[in-house]
Amino acid sequence: MAYISRFLDRIYLAGAWLAGALLVLLCLLVLYSILARLVGWFAGGASDVAGYAMATSSFMALAYTFRTQGHIRVSILSQRLDGARRWALEIWAHFVIASVASFLAFYMVRLAIDSYEYGERSEGADAILLWIPQTPVALGSILFALSTIHVLLMVLFDYGSIDPEQSEAGGPQEV
Repeated sequence: MAYISRFLDRIYLAGAWLAGALLVLLCLLVLYSILARLVGWFAGGASDVAGYAMATSSFMALAYTFRTQGHIRVSILSQRLDGARRWALEIWAHFVIASVASFLAFYMVRLAIDSYEYGERSEGADAILLWIPQTPVALGSILFALSTIHVLLMVLFDYGSIDPEQSEAGGPQEV
């Protein structure tokens, strides 16, 4: 399990680096769009591409953020439990998030496939085929679903490694 976790963690990290690069691209596109308006140039679909970059960046970062416990964790109920009851609650909570993330991934993939099959285009000046920006968003949602399933399996089979009570950080994202 440790080898698989390290491998998957590298994939999540690659997604986070891609998300960071897309944020830099987003910044450059916004600056270009502003400069183009000031100078009187035609910016084309810079605003549309910036939106696609923002959506892709958000979804690519989800898996890494979830795996490193960067999401806000509300533990009002779980902090009052201990032992087997806390473990059962963690299993239930991680099963729910894995189910929701898998549902999201499935329908994001279906959206991209449908856009491809129908040849849908954006309404912007670039009239880009929508499956092109939807595909990396779907990949990001697949990574997120994979990370939630990964953590669910860790809760089931290696809870001690992710137990907030036993971690050295003491559950840094808990509220």
